[in-house]
Amino acid sequence: MARKTTPDEAYSWAAHRCSLRECCSYDLTTKLMEKGLARPEADAIIDRLTDENYINEERYARAFVHDKTLYDRWGRIKTRQALRMRGIDSDYINAAMADIDEEEYVATLKSLLAQKQKSISADSDYEMTQKLVRFAASRGFELEIVFRALEEMQ
Repeated sequence: MARKTTPDEAYSWAAHRCSLRECCSYDLTTKLMEKGLARPEADAIIDRLTDENYINEERYARAFVHDKTLYDRWGRIKTRQALRMRGIDSDYINAAMADIDEEEYVATLKSLLAQKQKSISADSDYEMTQKLVRFAASRGFELEIVFRALEEMQ
């Protein structure tokens, strides 16, 4: 049987993890409880990390939005939903989403659509459009932007 992690060990582990990359309280609480800590112990560690600015939800939201839109090429809908599921405050989400450069966002979508278009087959233009719209929606892009991008690509 695995040895239970002590609160001091868990704090050290969590502080180290936060020093390497941005973390949110939801993710860390889950990990701490997986390490065998009770909820009150995990909450106390999260409070301490927040007081010491290891955890900063606004900073986390900005980093998350930046990484998901730039590297993973997610749309706003999927990114916003992922942040909500982690319990991030809607003000922080809105501020982070406002940082998205519209031109880069549309260029990313067009690039994704062009790449996907090469890999799918369709019997008609209508069918191709439908497949591309479904693909873009699954990546979290807004329909109005998808249709505009498809129109500009033609």
